[in-house]
Amino acid sequence: MAITHETLRPPRGNEVAVRITHAALSSTDVLARRGGYVLQPVPGFVPGYDFVGVLETESAVSAALGLRAGARVAGVLPRMGAHATRLVLSPTFLVAVPDALTSERAATLPLTAVTAAVALRYAGPARSILVQGVSGAVGSLVAQLALRDDRVVVGTGSALPPALAPHGLDVPLADSRDPDWPARARELAGGSVEAAIDDSGSPCVREAVDPSGVVVHTAFAGRAGQRREDAVRETASAVLHRFGHPREVVCAVPFWVLRRRPAYRRLLAGLLDDAADGRLTPFDPQVVPFDSVWEAHRLADQRPAGRTIVLAMP
Repeated sequence: MAITHETLRPPRGNEVAVRITHAALSSTDVLARRGGYVLQPVPGFVPGYDFVGVLETESAVSAALGLRAGARVAGVLPRMGAHATRLVLSPTFLVAVPDALTSERAATLPLTAVTAAVALRYAGPARSILVQGVSGAVGSLVAQLALRDDRVVVGTGSALPPALAPHGLDVPLADSRDPDWPARARELAGGSVEAAIDDSGSPCVREAVDPSGVVVHTAFAGRAGQRREDAVRETASAVLHRFGHPREVVCAVPFWVLRRRPAYRRLLAGLLDDAADGRLTPFDPQVVPFDSVWEAHRLADQRPAGRTIVLAMP
């Protein structure tokens, strides 16, 4: 991994240029750097899916969307490349950042918040939700959004994420080290788990969910050194179970963003507004200068509790 200097091509058509000020660095970026991420198999790539920056140029489309030069914007890319000082892209991937939200905090939200919200959409009308990985950045947001909708939420883990504390929210936890944790999760949910949001790919999650329910996969953990192969195999298994009991869905947000841009922009804008108004609490940003990117990767690899690593661009 190295910092390189490249010439940025000028915008074409209705594209715009964005000066990146902050970009989240997640476990996905660490996995991609190690060669274990399915969607980024080619060496020489630039990591990073989401960012906050300043619009440097505008176009007819950006103006129609209310985005003018000088505006703070946030976005999710359909393919990695956000760990850069500047980007040229379609303005249909951008939304305005609310004035009340700092750029550092806003940078923790786009990919994780959209993933949480889309995963809940895939869960459908389920009233009882199991959140596998509730202490993670995505799981914490899933729990907040689900509880706000008056759903019953059960998590796995040993401790709740600090982000739930400001809202006075409580999520009962099943210890996933217990061989009988699926039964315990059903008990904590009142006897029935109608949907699960899963970041592990563990087959035990299916045991916890009602036969008529749904398992939504946001990630697949995999084995060390074989994560790409495991992710491919587990994704294929989930696809084969799309009509199973319970059925399974893979929540691939970059593809969803690419195909559903108007819905994505409405969703992200609403989530940023929620964070600005205190209705949604993301992990706290731990800001690292871009020229210390190796240190940032080391910190992200440690997965600091309740924090998201954010690169501050020069």
